[in-house]
Amino acid sequence: MNRISRRDVLKATAAMTAVGAGRLMLGPQPAAAATRYAGDAVTPRPVSMAMHIHAPWSEGAGSMQGHLEQATKAGIDVMWWTEHDFRMAEHGYPGLIHMNGPSEQVNGVEWKWAEQRQGTLASSEVLWDKAMASPGDETTPGSVRLSATSAGRDEAAVRISGTGANTVHQRSLYDQTIELDVFPAEVSPHAYLAVVISTSWRPATAGRPAGQYKLTYIVDGTQGKARKASGLEGVVHLPARQGRWNTLRFSPEEDLKRFWPDLESRDAAMLSLTLGAVSTKERRAEGWFDLLRISRPTRSADDVLKVQADLMAGYAHRFPAVRQYQGLEVSLFKPTHFNWFGPRITMPEFAKPQPVANPDPKAALSVVEMIHSTGGLVSYNHPFGTSHPAELSPAEQDALRASVAKTVLADRAMGCDILEVGYPSRGGVDLDRHAQVWDVCSRNAIFLTGTGVSDDHSGQNWLGQDSNFVTWAHAPSRELPDLLAALASGRVFFGDPARFSGVVDLQVDGSAPMGSVTTSTAATRNVRAILTGLPADGVVRVVQGTVDLAGPDKPEPGTTFTELPASEWAPGYVDLPIDTRSPRFVRIEVRDRTGQVLALSNPVWLLRDTPAEGIPAPRRAH
Repeated sequence: MNRISRRDVLKATAAMTAVGAGRLMLGPQPAAAATRYAGDAVTPRPVSMAMHIHAPWSEGAGSMQGHLEQATKAGIDVMWWTEHDFRMAEHGYPGLIHMNGPSEQVNGVEWKWAEQRQGTLASSEVLWDKAMASPGDETTPGSVRLSATSAGRDEAAVRISGTGANTVHQRSLYDQTIELDVFPAEVSPHAYLAVVISTSWRPATAGRPAGQYKLTYIVDGTQGKARKASGLEGVVHLPARQGRWNTLRFSPEEDLKRFWPDLESRDAAMLSLTLGAVSTKERRAEGWFDLLRISRPTRSADDVLKVQADLMAGYAHRFPAVRQYQGLEVSLFKPTHFNWFGPRITMPEFAKPQPVANPDPKAALSVVEMIHSTGGLVSYNHPFGTSHPAELSPAEQDALRASVAKTVLADRAMGCDILEVGYPSRGGVDLDRHAQVWDVCSRNAIFLTGTGVSDDHSGQNWLGQDSNFVTWAHAPSRELPDLLAALASGRVFFGDPARFSGVVDLQVDGSAPMGSVTTSTAATRNVRAILTGLPADGVVRVVQGTVDLAGPDKPEPGTTFTELPASEWAPGYVDLPIDTRSPRFVRIEVRDRTGQVLALSNPVWLLRDTPAEGIPAPRRAH
């Protein structure tokens, strides 16, 4: 990226014929602009949006309750629930695990059991026993025998924890039934078999601390069914006879409801499931487990969306400051996941019976077209992937940025409307290179609205975590049509809500708003950069790029930039003269004194003629 000097900007400014010729156009902000950002009733402040949020229908500990409390504390106006589609539908999820070995294939998905030991054990064993099977699983012989004896009075245990590939062992507890065959060989109140389910994280409530709630099901030889709750753990004693096979059957959602009636029991996921033999007082616990079944009643594909909508309505009364909207992360396509924002969310069809991605690009294009046909918008998500490794070396990041940019250009971002840009770091790639992929698109007249997101799966510490970006929309209200219009037209900016609470906007030639694509044969045009809330020691980076349609063979951003100190922005805006003898795009970045990005605008495109692909209707200046 070539750097433009401060002197270059001043020279260009001097060439502009305008009020205050020979200097940047600083002065009293017009009354209309001042009113616009004063937060009054006529033109409200920008609407803050958390646009990529996962709760109990996705992997991770997040609950809707936890996210809504965080949104309320952070002053966020709008939250979009963007659960993974196949996870909501539990498409291809393992429902029948034969337990005939430490790993097995279920519907093409690998299921594994990992051994765990707790406390001080005198002896313990995990034995995958091919000679022992429950009567219900005789066609697939095998089971697992767990035995444990503590070395003292304190509790000690041997356990196995189940995991599915791509974390498909984590699933919503809504309407779920678990059945498990168990053969207690040696159990007592001091030495027993146990099934432990950890569930979603909740904020502190009703005198209980924040944390993950846990359900423990105990087989200790008692024949009555007893329940007891203490803090965040509920214990259920299940009757089962020693020396024979028994089928345990329980509903975690129902037990959550019984133990903690103040919680919304449907707002919970099974994060982990462990089977164990637990010993105290040197007593031996021993037994076999076989044939794990996880099921729920068969319903329509969209039933789960109705349940989510019902939860949203219930939580709206508890968290009235946050407007909630259903979105959906359509996840089983290549090259990336797509977030669906719109008025009529439905569950897409899945191409394969297994929860694996369809590599056919035509399928991805088809789903984007389907979303557009419903009046929705589509986001091209996390272009550098879903992982969170340490950042790569600069050379590796540059190479990956070029590769990703080529992919995005080759299919014109699959026809998406939005690109997730605002990740401080994702896939080992920093924010600057995320923005450079966006600039490559802008250079090639692919008009994408950049957004900042957290892709949060935990519902904890929104403002304090590394990936905490939100998006602010210049919209007249929080109503869905207004928000979609702002997103479609690029009337949004994004950044770190913990460190920036100002306003960012652009205006071209006194009328065309941020996100617009305009054409003119003028040699120089004016971009007014409007900014409030800049730290006294902060800087604004003005990024300019050519729109030369360089194509996939030249996946470089082609940008230059200059930096202006906070003192230049005292009036609330700066007028930037832009040389438009060749087509350009312009955007700004708000940075602190160390260079960290606080907020980014969306671009404006200053073209000399209409591109071959046309100008999207929402981006045409009126």
